[in-house]
Amino acid sequence: MRSYETELVKTKKLGDDDIIIAFMGPTGCGKSQIIDTLTGEDGKRAGSSLLPVTRDLSASRVLNHEKYHSRIVLVDTPGYDDTEKSDEEILKLIGDWLKKTYIEGILLSAIVYVHNITEARMSATPHRTLLMFGELTGCKGPLSVVIATTKWDTLADTEIPAATDREQSLQKDFWNVLIHHGAIVQRFHKESDSAWKIVDNIVRTTRKTGLQFQYERVDQKKPLVKTSARIALDLPLPTLVDKQKRTMQEPTPVSLDNSQAPE
Repeated sequence: MRSYETELVKTKKLGDDDIIIAFMGPTGCGKSQIIDTLTGEDGKRAGSSLLPVTRDLSASRVLNHEKYHSRIVLVDTPGYDDTEKSDEEILKLIGDWLKKTYIEGILLSAIVYVHNITEARMSATPHRTLLMFGELTGCKGPLSVVIATTKWDTLADTEIPAATDREQSLQKDFWNVLIHHGAIVQRFHKESDSAWKIVDNIVRTTRKTGLQFQYERVDQKKPLVKTSARIALDLPLPTLVDKQKRTMQEPTPVSLDNSQAPE
């Protein structure tokens, strides 16, 4: 595994040339593991227990990468369905950071939504987390969304066909709205090459864009409780599903920012 030095970076130290990638998803899905694999800092963020490790949002700059130099910034976020924080508290924590960066003119290069492929079924909690994520990004955001499936390395050879079928079912029945609006799906195999392939594809295929949440909070000056993402925490699941599926019948709006991701 390749190893790189990292440093925590505050919002005011972010620049237009930075490739900023945020990782989001339910607790235990493998967000921190991907970041640890990218940096070669095994175990620094990802723990071995069932308890959540990432309790606060942190942005780490990868230093002296052979291709991207010191432009990669990896943002680790607390997982939803946390045992210590409510989903609303976590949304506020992530939302405050998104609002601050947007005000300062800093846009994300991509958001990686992480899903544990070993989960046998999409239960209500991760389903709501996924739908809330859709409301956070809006129709503009998925242009810069990667859905990364994790835990493939834990599967026996005989389990891979079932996991592949599950992945296809998720794309058809649960990720279809995000994919319709431009999200891409990739597998993470807990290997450095696999992790950096995700980053390489982000730089090559996505573009920096504002999120619906940022537009609502800053441009429309909505309080947190009036944002689509916060409202999604209380809506009945069928209502939320129907709301997002209707966006597949609408023209995809123009991104808040049409600039291309840096090469």
